[in-house]
Amino acid sequence: MAKNNPIFKKCGCRGPVLDAAGTPVLDADGKPKKRRLGAGCPQLRRGTGWNPRHGSWHYQIEINMGPDADRAHLGRGGLATSDEAEAQITAIRTLVAISEEHADDPEAAAKIRAEIVERIQIALKDRTSLPDAVELRTAARVGQPIVNKTTVEQWLTDWLDGKGKIVANTKRGYATHVAKYLIPHLGQVPLDKLRVSHVNAMFNAIAEDADIIPAENAARREVEAAAKKAWKDSDPVAVRAAREKLATMPPYRRPANAATRQRIRATLRSALSAAQREQLITVNVAALAELESGKRPKALVWTDARVRRWKATGEMPSPVMVWTEKQTQAFLARAERHEHYALFQLVAFTGLRRGEACGLRWNDLDLPTRKMTVAQQIVQMGWETAITAPKSDAGARDVGLTAQSVTALKTHRKAQKKAKLAHGPGWIDTDLVFTGPDGSPLHPAWVTDQFKLLLREAGLPPIRLHDLRHGAATLALANGVDIKVVQEMLGHSSSTITRDTYTSVFDELKLAAADAIGAALTRTDNAA
Repeated sequence: MAKNNPIFKKCGCRGPVLDAAGTPVLDADGKPKKRRLGAGCPQLRRGTGWNPRHGSWHYQIEINMGPDADRAHLGRGGLATSDEAEAQITAIRTLVAISEEHADDPEAAAKIRAEIVERIQIALKDRTSLPDAVELRTAARVGQPIVNKTTVEQWLTDWLDGKGKIVANTKRGYATHVAKYLIPHLGQVPLDKLRVSHVNAMFNAIAEDADIIPAENAARREVEAAAKKAWKDSDPVAVRAAREKLATMPPYRRPANAATRQRIRATLRSALSAAQREQLITVNVAALAELESGKRPKALVWTDARVRRWKATGEMPSPVMVWTEKQTQAFLARAERHEHYALFQLVAFTGLRRGEACGLRWNDLDLPTRKMTVAQQIVQMGWETAITAPKSDAGARDVGLTAQSVTALKTHRKAQKKAKLAHGPGWIDTDLVFTGPDGSPLHPAWVTDQFKLLLREAGLPPIRLHDLRHGAATLALANGVDIKVVQEMLGHSSSTITRDTYTSVFDELKLAAADAIGAALTRTDNAA
């Protein structure tokens, strides 16, 4: 290359190493040594010009870093044209010149220049685009770090640590998303290098995993069933084989469905919004990621046909299933003998959430006027529990009670007073309606376990305890209660949530509607 010309051409060709006499130098095996020809390859030129079919363009420039600092050398190769090399040199010099805009503060200018050069060096090393001049100029003006070495993992960790003033269960949800999904997939990416493609790739991987997990869970259940059968048949060899196979199989996992993936995105979006406020990034890529809708699953009723199908195959028609009136009545008939019948009856009649029922106090009840105030809940965080305010502002609400619920609560209060007398002075006075044998709060997980036991004993198709809440909403809507009233009973912030999630309609009502239309259109007394 010409002297002082920062742009030159090189190739990867190799030629023999020659001694002073022009003789090839041999290696220890007697073979000619080779060296890269680089810019000296004769094939780089064609006549008086460059050979467009051989080699690639490179550049190498020096940057003056100040009187007391060594010069910085910046360069890149593999470029298709000399014009591209010239454009990059111009762009680099423009970026470095940003530091000269702060010449009134030499110390600050030197620091800015060093950071800009470091950013350029990182881009050249990673073979990525040069930094944006507007971004660097803005960062230099407002004192934002020009070189951001924070990784996504470091930022998510700091962000979580700073989330002190949020509901504990919300923070726990954030922590789960960060630990299980965001850090494993994105943690090592520099925060300022996080792109939409990274986020899309993460969600594609999570979706693929969600498709695999049900089959893995089913395979594990089959092996566990085989182990139980072998144990029952007194076949130790088969038991050992099944256990050895189980040890190699993935544990049970819950797939991250579309709704869960939307919540994971919401966590990332919140964290990146905080990074934007700190001026660490300029774009919230989580908001731009492509993600399928996390539409709430439609609640379906356990009709006779669906029950028969479930008994034959074990398949659940929907993640959210609702009992018919007769099925709910059958459950309550069995639950009536349970010490906490009033709790299950209250959930079935009013749609209370599990935590709201566990956190209900006698002080929140006005039995003579048949009113109940939802003022607190007991939430589960891992295994630990905590008493918190309702889930939202709309969750703090007044709910009307049926005469049956008032009767059940009065009976329960008498039983609780007897238990308190029987326990003696060690009774824990919490004012809670539903308590353990010593007056302590009920653990929400215990309530769920009791519910599952009761529905099995009643011979009913499975639903979740939360689905009793769905059933209360569905029964209310099916019997003509206005959706706004149902919304307020459930503590929803919007009737849209109520409509989208809980408006299952029993087949009998669908048939009744069809019959009404048919009757109207076939009447013979209509005027001509």
